[in-house]
Amino acid sequence: MNCATRCIFIGLLAIMTGGCAGYHLGSAQSLPYRSIAVPMFKNKTLKPQLEAQVTNAIIKRFQTDGTLRIESVANADVVITGEITKFYRRELRSVQTNTDVPREYRVTIEARIEARLRTTGELVFVPVTVEGRADTFIGTDLQSADEQVLPLVADDLAKRVIPLLAERW
Repeated sequence: MNCATRCIFIGLLAIMTGGCAGYHLGSAQSLPYRSIAVPMFKNKTLKPQLEAQVTNAIIKRFQTDGTLRIESVANADVVITGEITKFYRRELRSVQTNTDVPREYRVTIEARIEARLRTTGELVFVPVTVEGRADTFIGTDLQSADEQVLPLVADDLAKRVIPLLAERW
C-alpha cells in the first residue's frame, strides 16, 4: 500500500469508529435507585383480570429494559403502585353490509401510576395517568377478541411506564 492509500484507509477507519466513541450500554445517566418493586395493581373497572395483565406486562418490560432490577417490596429502592381506572372499546369500523355491527375496535386501558422511594416515601414522580391501546378485529365473538388484544394493550401501557423511571432527565 502506498502512503496515500494508507492515509485514506486510516481516515475512513477513524470516521467509521468515531461515531461510536461515546456509546455505552445501560441508562444514559446515573439513577439514584437501582431496583424496583411492582406490587399488583388495583382494578377499578368491571373488566376482570386486568390488574394481573398490566402488572405482569410492566414487570416484563422492566426485565427487558434492564435499567432497574425487579425486587420484592421489602428489598426495592422504589415501589411503583397503580390503579387501573378505565377500560373501554371504541368502534373503528363496522361490517360493510350492516353499520350497526362493529368489525374493528380500539381497546384502551388507563391507569393512574405513582412511584415512591421505599425508605423515605418520597415521590419519584407525581402521580400520572398512563394509557395503553391496541386495535382488534372482531371474529366470532367479542370475548375472544378481548383475550387476544388485552396482552397487547397491557404491553403498550407498560411501554409508557418504563421511561417514567428508567429515563429520568
